[in-house]
Amino acid sequence: MKRHILWILAIILIGVCGMMNGCKDPSSLPDMENGRNLLVKDEMSKYQIVLSSEAEASEVTAANELQKYIKSMSGCSLEITDDTSAPSGHEIVIGQTARDVYGDFDWDWMGEEGYTVLVKDFTLVIAGGSGRGTLYGVYGFLESLGCRFFAPDCETVPKLETILIDADYRDSQRPAFSFRDVFWACAFDEEWSVKQRVNSCFNLFNRTLGRSISPEWGGGISNAGPQHVHNFEMLVPVDKYFESHPEYFSEINGKRTSEFLYSQLCLTNEDVFQIVVNQIREWMKENPDSKVVPISQNDSYVIESYCTCENCKQINRQERSYSGTLIWFVNRVAEELKDEFPDVIFETLAYQFSALPPRNLKPAENVIVRYCISSCAPHALTECPANASAVENIEKWLEAGFNLYVWDYTTNFAQYLCPMPNMERLQKNAQYFYEKGIKGVFAQGNYQDPVSGEFGMLRSYLLAKLLWDPYTDLEQHKQEFLNAYYGGGGAKVGEYLDILHGLVLDHNREFNLVSNAVDIFQGLITDEMLAELDALWADAVAAAEDDETALLHVRRSELQYRYYKMLSKRGEFSDEENYEALAAAFNNDCGELGVSYFSEGNPIPWNN
Repeated sequence: MKRHILWILAIILIGVCGMMNGCKDPSSLPDMENGRNLLVKDEMSKYQIVLSSEAEASEVTAANELQKYIKSMSGCSLEITDDTSAPSGHEIVIGQTARDVYGDFDWDWMGEEGYTVLVKDFTLVIAGGSGRGTLYGVYGFLESLGCRFFAPDCETVPKLETILIDADYRDSQRPAFSFRDVFWACAFDEEWSVKQRVNSCFNLFNRTLGRSISPEWGGGISNAGPQHVHNFEMLVPVDKYFESHPEYFSEINGKRTSEFLYSQLCLTNEDVFQIVVNQIREWMKENPDSKVVPISQNDSYVIESYCTCENCKQINRQERSYSGTLIWFVNRVAEELKDEFPDVIFETLAYQFSALPPRNLKPAENVIVRYCISSCAPHALTECPANASAVENIEKWLEAGFNLYVWDYTTNFAQYLCPMPNMERLQKNAQYFYEKGIKGVFAQGNYQDPVSGEFGMLRSYLLAKLLWDPYTDLEQHKQEFLNAYYGGGGAKVGEYLDILHGLVLDHNREFNLVSNAVDIFQGLITDEMLAELDALWADAVAAAEDDETALLHVRRSELQYRYYKMLSKRGEFSDEENYEALAAAFNNDCGELGVSYFSEGNPIPWNN
């Protein structure tokens, strides 16, 4: 009986020792190793994670994420406690707490989204100007340990028996741009967006398409109303008002019109002003956390969709720009509502007829203008004559004193699957925006298809990095992404990208956001080069075969090259007798691989 009891006690002790990391006492660990603070060793740690007892939801998320990834790296699960406990001497302090560790923090410099990570004796502090900033700090620290967050289905977490931190470690960062949107559907994932510090929650189509970031993940900058752009038709609906009040809408050639994609509002009509103000009040009631109220012209197939009634014409003449009535109107609305919504900014576009700033009008302090860039796709703004007018217009808006954001186009909207060698321009443009004092960047891509059949995920990752830091080592980010996302096929995919970018840049080929794939590469891809590109993709597929996810990524990204061959009837698609069958097989492959859109608003035939 006694022997039986002893065996039971032994089993209990073994279990307890197992919970204590193999009977090793973490307190026996040294504080430092090789001159650096020892955070984790052999699945043990002296450290605990400390939060405020009144922590924001996003700070709790930050602590949980740090705990999760450190455990994944090292096998050690750090305890999470709050600041009502006595300091242990070995802590990772998350966010703003009652701990006396913030003497070296410059909160004003950090602003809302910046963060500082530093070591103070044997305390590691990670805190931002807000919960979102603190989350960014946690991910920044994890990246310093080797973690990478390439895509929702592709992360790398190193396996480390020992985690060391420099005793004088300090990393302070803040974003280059206060508004950062990578508007690609493949980049709408909430967690990926936070890990890449994308902070926009702009939405389209009655808030059914776009990004959503919950308070638990730090929230984001959201728009009031059904969508963030082209919303005149929602502020003053045609169906509701045109029959009884045609004077609310554009007068064109002496006639009031409300034709979809051919008309705007009459912005000098006093009733229109009151309707818009009241509609915005309703939107803000529905979405009180919105930070941006869009007041922007309808999209249009023609530039001359603006109102030409005598009152509108008079203002535009005085301002020598058709943006005159638009800025005059938005300023009025912003002034009317500024006391009701002091933390909201009112946004409008510089687009089509409103591309030039007004001559005399100055912006209200709570108004921003988002300039929509029409430019040569492969070349940086400052390096191509075709971009001269865009650069000139941007600088005119800035000289006129406007708070300027930009809307940049980063895909081919006429052919989502068109090979789009535009990545060489991304960093130069981001640096230009930053140096000119532009505050926000909206990088629009394929916003309809969650799966990119081109290089949407790579481009999204690079854009996110640039919108935080335009001077980051983009080539390193690119190579890391290729090797992780495409596995063994990454090197060959990289060679393919280098060849395509080299072709268009070396031959100074100009094209835009709706160019045809055949025209872009006309005369550039010889038969010999086509064979070389075929071989690169065959090698990439073969090299990724042992990794199911990497192989899926390779096959998806190869679709853009196959699409080019299909349109140009080259390679396997040169077989005219079987062309229709080959094209049908291509469409079926798109469906199998999850790619569903051919171009803006147009599903691929298999899904039509």
